[in-house]
Amino acid sequence: MTLGEKIQKLRKQRGLSQEALAEKVTVTRQTISKWELNQSVPDLDFIVQLSDIFNVSSDYLIKNELTEPDELPYRKRSCHLSEKNKRIILIIISIAALTAIYVCLICDYFTAKRLSWSLVAIVSIIAVWIVLLPGLTAQNKVVFKTMIIISIIPVPLLAVLSVFAKEPVILTLGSCITLISVIALWAIYGIFCRYKKNLYRVFGFALLVLIPVPIAITHTSACFLPQTHLDFSSAIFNSGITAVLSLVCFGSDYLFCHRKGDIVNKK
Repeated sequence: MTLGEKIQKLRKQRGLSQEALAEKVTVTRQTISKWELNQSVPDLDFIVQLSDIFNVSSDYLIKNELTEPDELPYRKRSCHLSEKNKRIILIIISIAALTAIYVCLICDYFTAKRLSWSLVAIVSIIAVWIVLLPGLTAQNKVVFKTMIIISIIPVPLLAVLSVFAKEPVILTLGSCITLISVIALWAIYGIFCRYKKNLYRVFGFALLVLIPVPIAITHTSACFLPQTHLDFSSAIFNSGITAVLSLVCFGSDYLFCHRKGDIVNKK
Protein backbone atom coordinates (compact mmCIF):
# COMPACT_ATOMS: atom_id res chain seq x y z
CA MET A 1 0.00 0.00 0.00
CA THR A 2 1.47 3.34 -1.04
CA LEU A 3 1.69 6.43 1.15
CA GLY A 4 -1.07 8.12 -0.85
CA GLU A 5 -3.39 5.14 -0.47
CA LYS A 6 -2.77 5.08 3.28
CA ILE A 7 -3.52 8.81 3.61
CA GLN A 8 -6.74 8.42 1.63
CA LYS A 9 -7.88 5.36 3.59
CA LEU A 10 -7.13 6.92 6.98
CA ARG A 11 -8.80 10.18 5.96
CA LYS A 12 -12.00 8.37 4.97
CA GLN A 13 -11.92 6.27 8.17
CA ARG A 14 -11.85 9.49 10.18
CA GLY A 15 -14.75 10.92 8.14
CA LEU A 16 -12.67 13.85 6.93
CA SER A 17 -12.99 15.53 3.55
CA GLN A 18 -9.88 16.65 1.68
CA GLU A 19 -10.71 20.24 2.64
CA ALA A 20 -11.02 19.33 6.34
CA LEU A 21 -7.70 17.45 6.33
CA ALA A 22 -6.03 20.31 4.45
CA GLU A 23 -7.11 22.76 7.16
CA LYS A 24 -5.76 20.53 9.90
CA VAL A 25 -2.38 20.17 8.15
CA THR A 26 -2.42 23.83 6.98
CA VAL A 27 -2.02 23.03 3.28
CA THR A 28 -4.33 23.36 0.27
CA ARG A 29 -6.89 20.76 -0.80
CA GLN A 30 -4.94 20.31 -4.04
CA THR A 31 -1.89 19.31 -2.00
CA ILE A 32 -3.87 16.61 -0.20
CA SER A 33 -5.18 15.39 -3.55
CA LYS A 34 -1.64 15.15 -4.96
CA TRP A 35 -0.48 13.20 -1.90
CA GLU A 36 -3.32 10.71 -2.24
CA LEU A 37 -2.68 10.30 -5.98
CA ASN A 38 1.06 9.84 -5.27
CA GLN A 39 1.83 12.85 -7.45
CA SER A 40 3.88 14.35 -4.62
CA VAL A 41 5.22 13.24 -1.24
CA PRO A 42 4.66 15.16 2.02
CA ASP A 43 7.71 16.45 3.89
CA LEU A 44 8.73 14.88 7.18
CA ASP A 45 7.01 17.66 9.17
CA PHE A 46 3.74 16.89 7.39
CA ILE A 47 4.24 13.17 7.99
CA VAL A 48 4.46 13.89 11.72
CA GLN A 49 1.29 16.01 11.58
CA LEU A 50 -0.56 13.32 9.64
CA SER A 51 0.50 10.65 12.13
CA ASP A 52 -0.87 12.81 14.96
CA ILE A 53 -4.16 13.44 13.14
CA PHE A 54 -4.67 9.79 12.17
CA ASN A 55 -3.20 8.50 15.44
CA VAL A 56 -0.82 6.08 13.72
CA SER A 57 2.96 5.78 13.78
CA SER A 58 5.08 7.71 11.29
CA ASP A 59 6.74 4.42 10.33
CA TYR A 60 3.41 3.02 9.17
CA LEU A 61 2.91 5.97 6.83
CA ILE A 62 6.44 5.94 5.45
CA LYS A 63 7.04 2.21 5.01
CA ASN A 64 5.66 0.54 1.90
CA GLU A 65 3.86 -2.35 3.54
CA LEU A 66 0.43 -3.91 3.19
CA THR A 67 -1.59 -3.61 6.36
CA GLU A 68 -5.27 -4.21 6.72
CA PRO A 69 -7.38 -1.36 8.18
CA ASP A 70 -8.28 -3.45 11.25
CA GLU A 71 -4.61 -4.04 11.94
CA LEU A 72 -3.36 -0.48 11.79
CA PRO A 73 -0.46 0.17 14.21
CA TYR A 74 -2.13 2.76 16.40
CA ARG A 75 0.21 4.49 18.79
CA LYS A 76 -2.45 5.06 21.40
CA ARG A 77 -6.17 5.00 21.79
CA SER A 78 -7.72 7.93 19.97
CA CYS A 79 -9.32 10.54 22.21
CA HIS A 80 -11.31 12.06 19.34
CA LEU A 81 -15.06 11.68 19.50
CA SER A 82 -16.84 10.16 16.52
CA GLU A 83 -19.62 12.07 14.79
CA LYS A 84 -22.17 9.67 16.27
CA ASN A 85 -20.90 10.24 19.82
CA LYS A 86 -20.91 14.01 19.25
CA ARG A 87 -24.55 13.86 18.18
CA ILE A 88 -25.44 11.80 21.25
CA ILE A 89 -23.66 14.26 23.55
CA LEU A 90 -25.38 17.18 21.81
CA ILE A 91 -28.78 15.56 22.33
CA ILE A 92 -28.02 14.88 26.01
CA ILE A 93 -26.82 18.45 26.59
CA SER A 94 -29.85 19.85 24.76
CA ILE A 95 -32.26 17.76 26.86
CA ALA A 96 -30.44 18.81 30.05
CA ALA A 97 -30.62 22.47 28.99
CA LEU A 98 -34.34 22.27 28.22
CA THR A 99 -34.96 20.51 31.55
CA ALA A 100 -33.00 23.19 33.42
CA ILE A 101 -34.97 25.94 31.65
CA TYR A 102 -38.27 24.24 32.50
CA VAL A 103 -37.28 23.83 36.17
CA CYS A 104 -36.17 27.48 36.41
CA LEU A 105 -39.47 28.71 34.97
CA ILE A 106 -41.56 26.56 37.34
CA CYS A 107 -39.52 27.44 40.46
CA ASP A 108 -39.51 31.15 39.64
CA TYR A 109 -43.22 31.31 38.90
CA PHE A 110 -44.38 29.33 41.93
CA THR A 111 -42.09 31.17 44.36
CA ALA A 112 -42.54 34.74 43.10
CA LYS A 113 -45.77 34.36 41.10
CA ARG A 114 -43.98 36.00 38.19
CA LEU A 115 -40.91 35.52 36.02
CA SER A 116 -37.87 37.32 37.40
CA TRP A 117 -34.49 35.66 38.00
CA SER A 118 -35.39 32.73 35.72
CA LEU A 119 -34.95 34.94 32.65
CA VAL A 120 -31.30 35.50 33.52
CA ALA A 121 -30.82 31.80 34.18
CA ILE A 122 -32.46 30.86 30.87
CA VAL A 123 -30.32 33.28 28.87
CA SER A 124 -27.19 31.95 30.61
CA ILE A 125 -28.13 28.33 29.85
CA ILE A 126 -28.77 29.17 26.20
CA ALA A 127 -25.44 31.04 26.01
CA VAL A 128 -23.52 28.03 27.37
CA TRP A 129 -25.35 25.71 24.94
CA ILE A 130 -24.42 27.95 21.99
CA VAL A 131 -20.76 28.08 23.09
CA LEU A 132 -20.62 24.25 23.20
CA LEU A 133 -22.33 23.92 19.81
CA PRO A 134 -19.25 24.26 17.50
CA GLY A 135 -17.33 21.58 19.38
CA LEU A 136 -20.16 19.11 18.85
CA THR A 137 -21.22 20.01 15.30
CA ALA A 138 -18.30 21.56 13.40
CA GLN A 139 -15.94 19.25 11.51
CA ASN A 140 -13.15 21.80 11.18
CA LYS A 141 -11.99 25.11 12.67
CA VAL A 142 -13.72 24.19 15.94
CA VAL A 143 -11.62 26.54 18.08
CA PHE A 144 -12.00 29.42 15.61
CA LYS A 145 -15.79 29.04 15.49
CA THR A 146 -15.97 28.75 19.27
CA MET A 147 -13.91 31.95 19.56
CA ILE A 148 -16.36 33.80 17.33
CA ILE A 149 -19.29 32.72 19.48
CA ILE A 150 -17.46 33.62 22.70
CA SER A 151 -16.83 37.07 21.21
CA ILE A 152 -20.52 37.62 20.41
CA ILE A 153 -22.41 35.97 23.28
CA PRO A 154 -21.41 38.21 26.26
CA VAL A 155 -23.09 41.41 24.98
CA PRO A 156 -26.65 39.98 24.71
CA LEU A 157 -26.16 38.30 28.08
CA LEU A 158 -25.04 41.58 29.65
CA ALA A 159 -28.00 43.36 28.06
CA VAL A 160 -30.43 40.94 29.73
CA LEU A 161 -28.66 41.34 33.08
CA SER A 162 -28.76 45.13 32.68
CA VAL A 163 -32.50 45.15 32.01
CA PHE A 164 -33.21 42.72 34.83
CA ALA A 165 -31.13 44.65 37.40
CA LYS A 166 -32.19 48.05 35.98
CA GLU A 167 -28.53 49.09 35.96
CA PRO A 168 -27.32 50.39 32.54
CA VAL A 169 -23.73 50.33 33.82
CA ILE A 170 -23.80 46.54 33.70
CA LEU A 171 -24.09 46.70 29.91
CA THR A 172 -21.70 49.61 29.34
CA LEU A 173 -18.97 48.56 31.75
CA GLY A 174 -19.43 44.88 30.98
CA SER A 175 -19.16 45.52 27.25
CA CYS A 176 -15.90 47.43 27.69
CA ILE A 177 -14.39 44.71 29.87
CA THR A 178 -15.61 42.10 27.38
CA LEU A 179 -13.95 44.01 24.53
CA ILE A 180 -10.62 44.09 26.40
CA SER A 181 -10.85 40.38 27.21
CA VAL A 182 -11.88 39.38 23.68
CA ILE A 183 -9.00 41.35 22.12
CA ALA A 184 -6.55 39.59 24.45
CA LEU A 185 -8.16 36.22 23.72
CA TRP A 186 -7.88 36.67 19.95
CA ALA A 187 -4.28 37.81 20.30
CA ILE A 188 -3.47 34.65 22.26
CA TYR A 189 -5.28 32.56 19.64
CA GLY A 190 -3.18 34.16 16.91
CA ILE A 191 0.00 33.50 18.88
CA PHE A 192 -0.96 29.85 19.31
CA CYS A 193 -1.63 29.47 15.56
CA ARG A 194 1.75 31.04 14.82
CA TYR A 195 3.91 29.18 17.34
CA LYS A 196 1.85 26.06 18.19
CA LYS A 197 4.90 23.84 17.76
CA ASN A 198 6.71 25.68 20.55
CA LEU A 199 4.59 25.79 23.70
CA TYR A 200 7.17 27.69 25.76
CA ARG A 201 7.09 30.51 23.23
CA VAL A 202 3.29 30.40 23.06
CA PHE A 203 2.97 30.78 26.84
CA GLY A 204 5.64 33.49 26.87
CA PHE A 205 3.90 35.68 24.29
CA ALA A 206 0.45 34.88 25.72
CA LEU A 207 1.55 36.11 29.14
CA LEU A 208 2.97 39.26 27.53
CA VAL A 209 -0.46 39.92 26.04
CA LEU A 210 -2.06 39.46 29.47
CA ILE A 211 0.24 41.97 31.24
CA PRO A 212 -1.82 45.10 30.47
CA VAL A 213 -5.22 43.39 30.82
CA PRO A 214 -5.78 43.77 34.62
CA ILE A 215 -4.57 47.39 34.51
CA ALA A 216 -6.86 48.19 31.56
CA ILE A 217 -9.84 46.55 33.25
CA THR A 218 -9.22 48.40 36.54
CA HIS A 219 -8.80 51.74 34.74
CA THR A 220 -11.99 51.17 32.72
CA SER A 221 -13.91 50.27 35.88
CA ALA A 222 -12.67 53.45 37.53
CA CYS A 223 -14.01 55.50 34.62
CA PHE A 224 -17.50 54.01 34.92
CA LEU A 225 -17.51 53.76 38.72
CA PRO A 226 -15.75 56.95 39.93
CA GLN A 227 -17.39 56.69 43.36
CA THR A 228 -15.86 53.25 43.95
CA HIS A 229 -12.31 52.91 45.29
CA LEU A 230 -10.34 50.52 43.09
CA ASP A 231 -6.98 49.04 44.01
CA PHE A 232 -4.59 49.84 41.15
CA SER A 233 -1.60 48.50 43.10
CA SER A 234 -3.12 45.02 43.01
CA ALA A 235 -3.53 45.21 39.22
CA ILE A 236 0.07 46.40 38.83
CA PHE A 237 1.30 43.61 41.10
CA ASN A 238 -0.60 40.99 39.05
CA SER A 239 0.87 42.40 35.84
CA GLY A 240 4.35 42.21 37.36
CA ILE A 241 3.87 38.54 38.29
CA THR A 242 2.65 37.86 34.75
CA ALA A 243 5.75 39.57 33.33
CA VAL A 244 8.03 37.40 35.49
CA LEU A 245 6.24 34.23 34.37
CA SER A 246 6.60 35.37 30.76
CA LEU A 247 10.36 35.78 31.22
CA VAL A 248 10.52 32.29 32.75
CA CYS A 249 8.77 30.86 29.68
CA PHE A 250 11.13 32.66 27.28
CA GLY A 251 14.10 31.49 29.33
CA SER A 252 12.86 27.90 29.20
CA ASP A 253 12.37 28.28 25.45
CA TYR A 254 15.95 29.51 25.05
CA LEU A 255 17.38 26.65 27.12
CA PHE A 256 15.29 24.08 25.23
CA CYS A 257 16.39 25.40 21.82
CA HIS A 258 20.02 25.63 22.98
CA ARG A 259 19.97 22.04 24.30
CA LYS A 260 18.30 20.82 21.11
CA GLY A 261 21.01 22.54 19.07
CA ASP A 262 23.75 20.85 21.11
CA ILE A 263 22.15 17.43 20.53
CA VAL A 264 21.96 18.05 16.77
CA ASN A 265 25.61 19.19 16.68
CA LYS A 266 26.75 16.07 18.55
CA LYS A 267 25.01 13.87 16.02
